[in-house]
Amino acid sequence: MTDYFEKLLDYWNENYNTFPKAPWDKEIHPLLYVSEPDEEEYVFWKPVEKKAVENFSVIEAEIKMPLHHSIKEYFNSYLFLSLEGLYHSKYICLEPVEPGKDVRSYFKHLTHYNESQGKEVRYIQIGFISPDEMAINIDNKSGKVYIEDYETNQLTLLGNSLEELIRKIKLKKS
Repeated sequence: MTDYFEKLLDYWNENYNTFPKAPWDKEIHPLLYVSEPDEEEYVFWKPVEKKAVENFSVIEAEIKMPLHHSIKEYFNSYLFLSLEGLYHSKYICLEPVEPGKDVRSYFKHLTHYNESQGKEVRYIQIGFISPDEMAINIDNKSGKVYIEDYETNQLTLLGNSLEELIRKIKLKKS
């Protein structure tokens, strides 16, 4: 993820001479914000290495399953407002890890949702893909990344790992 965020910061610096921009949310702790909201309610922000890591043994006990190491690394490496870009011809948007985000509740909600839909809790949703408007899921056993079609529940392999997917994301051209 370090490489992705270095590319992101370089891209914004080279093209706009500033930091990345995101919609301002008063509910988010301002740790990542490097500006006040502008007239359109956007702020400049920068990613920060996460110092206080999540205790995944507590989360795993509550959801009654171990989580793949790549999922734990994703949620414990950086705080950020946006991780997105192009992967082949698809636009990828992965789950932000915001300051103060209740990661435990995130996993409990996903687990309850999957159970209520009669789905196997093996797949953890980590983002979305466009223009197809489908979910990006991590296979909790293998760490492989899949696209899930909501209508058919069909899974299509997107990448061999979350790390590979993030490494190959190209920044979206404005």
